[in-house]
Amino acid sequence: MKEEAEETICIKAGLLVDGTGREPLTSPIVLVKGDKIVEVGKESEINIPENAKLIDLGNLTILPGLTDAHVHIYGRRSYSPAEGIITPHDLAVIRAVEDCQKLLKAGFTMVRDVGSSIALSLKRAINEGTIPGPRIFAAGRPISQTGGHSDIHYLPREEVLKRGILLADGPDDCRRAAREALRDGADLIKIMTSGGIGSEKDHPRYPQFTVEEVKAITEEAHRVERRVASHAEGAEGVKIAVLGGVDSVEHGFFLDEECVQLMLSHNVYFVPTLCLVEVYKKAMERPYDMPPWRLKKQEECIDAMPKSFMMAYKAGVKIAAGTDYFGPPLRAHGDNADEAITMVKYGMKPMDAILATTRNAAECIGVLNVVGTVEVGKLADIVGVEGNPLEDITVLKKVKFVMKEGKIYVNQRQTA
Repeated sequence: MKEEAEETICIKAGLLVDGTGREPLTSPIVLVKGDKIVEVGKESEINIPENAKLIDLGNLTILPGLTDAHVHIYGRRSYSPAEGIITPHDLAVIRAVEDCQKLLKAGFTMVRDVGSSIALSLKRAINEGTIPGPRIFAAGRPISQTGGHSDIHYLPREEVLKRGILLADGPDDCRRAAREALRDGADLIKIMTSGGIGSEKDHPRYPQFTVEEVKAITEEAHRVERRVASHAEGAEGVKIAVLGGVDSVEHGFFLDEECVQLMLSHNVYFVPTLCLVEVYKKAMERPYDMPPWRLKKQEECIDAMPKSFMMAYKAGVKIAAGTDYFGPPLRAHGDNADEAITMVKYGMKPMDAILATTRNAAECIGVLNVVGTVEVGKLADIVGVEGNPLEDITVLKKVKFVMKEGKIYVNQRQTA
């Protein structure tokens, strides 16, 4: 039997911002065949095949599929420390599936999950077509020192281990933990080199792990071409992470000049999760069910976060967009364009915010060769938004068209 020819789809729009940093293209045509982009150019320059399926998006702006390089998809709906104990596992999974759908509908065709006990299974379900969702790169179980940011301080150690956390102390134990994460099938390894907001008995400024411990983890990861991302909010934690060989620093709320120079010299990506500054401000007015120790630490970070972000941005540190959203109010999946919007609010150029959410995020994850820009040969991840994000970055929340790998998931425009 002859195989059916792959359908060619012709996408027309008002403007193309292709994720490369080039000037936007007016009246663009993007031809998609199968799951790949096969031609990109102005309408007057493209020979459209007669049998092509036409998707006329009118005056929409098309961009590469958006990427959030720092999420947690585990079906949380509150900030209460009790939720992880009292919520049935199957209910959390159902909520996580809903969050995957929300992400895709919002134009996020790819995410990097940096710590969730179910993200590796969600990834499999999406890849096999069981549920719709973004392309997931998942860390699975994060690695923390005993008493560190991912250690759930109010639970017995045995219970912490049951909840999808790897605790390790000393270089040899860290090497073992890295191998365990890789055994699980982790796409990257997530570690903690500082305290944090959501951990009860530490502080964002407190350093965690030693350089030697981090080196043991990064060596194991890099041997098998996996990257390492480090939660590092305080300056000392950032320095430990970078000197230990990580590939990206997450948060960096309290950077100093040495941190910035180290990230530059080691070619390390910065994922600032800057949108959390707006979350923390709103929580001062309505804290929902956040415990007092969380609220206190959030307030301490508010002034420092924009300063650290702009210090890194002005110095030329590579920045990728990540929200650290995980499902509850103020941090709901589907609102992930908040990061690009907040970056612009605090001084980033709109084009750079778009690049952080497309090309840079793909490069941070390690897949820029196949996705992240609208270029010939790349996977056909394409979104259409109502308006020009270079003039008003908030239109990234007005998503009217979503294509992932050549398959259309959202189309609120007429198909000819």
